[in-house]
Amino acid sequence: MSYSNDSGSRGHIPANFRLQFSEERILSRVKELGAEVDHWCKSVWADSRTDVVAIPVLRGGIYFFADLSRHITSSIEIAPVRTSAYDAGTNTAAKEVTVEQFADPVQIKGRVVLVVDDVCDSGRTLEQLERSLLERGAREVRTVVMIRRLLPHPTFVPCWVGLEYSGPEWFVGYGMDDNERYRNLPSVYTIGRNE
Repeated sequence: MSYSNDSGSRGHIPANFRLQFSEERILSRVKELGAEVDHWCKSVWADSRTDVVAIPVLRGGIYFFADLSRHITSSIEIAPVRTSAYDAGTNTAAKEVTVEQFADPVQIKGRVVLVVDDVCDSGRTLEQLERSLLERGAREVRTVVMIRRLLPHPTFVPCWVGLEYSGPEWFVGYGMDDNERYRNLPSVYTIGRNE
């Protein structure tokens, strides 16, 4: 099975990858989300004369953030952060979510913050980040994710969601990985059993 975009064939993917969200569908939703977030950023500037601090969650969130930011016409300050919520070797949730240092020091106190991530599964990562940012004095924290996994009793609900999915399957592509591989696929796949 090959994956492609408008430019034609781009490579081979494993046979057990099942296309879930196409590149075209993703980019269409990203454009819509960008317009919504941009409207909010403009209102933040009008109220405070300060830029929103945009915090992409590394590493998975950088693909979504890069595309999203191209549809935000307002100025934003960027401060990537790295977190750890999964065991990369087994594709399973870690016992604890860890928030590592920000890539660049940034003033959070009194600022309005937008956290950008690829997926909201249990919501533990976003919940921990929001708590950490509020403890650092953020005036407001909002979140935007490309995919939200629908759960019966969610512990965290992002402010903006691109696409929703119900089911336990592991995502790969568009920043999400399979044991640190295939993050760079332009579409999102779920991993099925090898046949």
